Amino acid sequence: MDERIKGLKEKIEDAQLLLIGIGEDFQYDWGALLQDARYQEIEREVGEDEKHIWIVPFLQKMILQQMQKDKWIRAYDVLAELVNGKNYFIVSLCMDDRIYESHFDQQRIVTPCGGFRKMQCDRNCSGKLTDMPLESYEAVLKYYRKELPLSALQEPTCEVCGDKLRFNQLGVSKYAEEGYLKQWEDYTKWLQGTVNKKLCVLELGVGMEYPKIIRFPFEKIVFYNQKAFMYRIHPVVCQLGEEIGDRGVGIRENPVDFLTKGFVK
Repeated sequence: MDERIKGLKEKIEDAQLLLIGIGEDFQYDWGALLQDARYQEIEREVGEDEKHIWIVPFLQKMILQQMQKDKWIRAYDVLAELVNGKNYFIVSLCMDDRIYESHFDQQRIVTPCGGFRKMQCDRNCSGKLTDMPLESYEAVLKYYRKELPLSALQEPTCEVCGDKLRFNQLGVSKYAEEGYLKQWEDYTKWLQGTVNKKLCVLELGVGMEYPKIIRFPFEKIVFYNQKAFMYRIHPVVCQLGEEIGDRGVGIRENPVDFLTKGFVK
């Protein structure tokens, strides 16, 4: 067995608590959509008529639901097995919702960048989230199957103000943080219980896009908790701060490949 994997498993087994950060390099590769011939046709058609650009995230959600077996799902399955029986919390920057399809306790997950589970008014007029209009999703699906023309699609709108309805994801005009704040409160309370405990911190693909959410805070946690040990797995920026000393290991590798290939029995 790879010594890196052996060491990681031993640290996880020995830890009283496990803090996991999942970053941008764990995100589903949306470039895979470009391999779909029908999607390429749609991209050309929508490109000529930008008022229908809103269908793209619906297509992304559709593709994710169709891809029931891929390396991302396998990676999450491996991770779920590793944390089984442990007291853990997961902070994820991924917006593909793959983590919610895996075998984790959803009460132990927070995704501050949002995802596809809820929709919001583009300008967040009321702070309320809503379920995805099923009729909009089904219409896009029929368009993908060439059962409806593009002109038949109608963009969903906010019931309160009539503005555009968007998936609750970082990047909309005014992101509704209400979608994750309750889970973030649970996360911060959980962190209070890690003080002076054997804590294993595992970062998977966390880069520098949003360092103030995971990367910097995790380093600070390990710095102050002398019983903590950290693994940072990233294909490029796997370095650890000098203040961590010998209480951490950086592994230069794609985190999805590291899990799916390294932990195969």
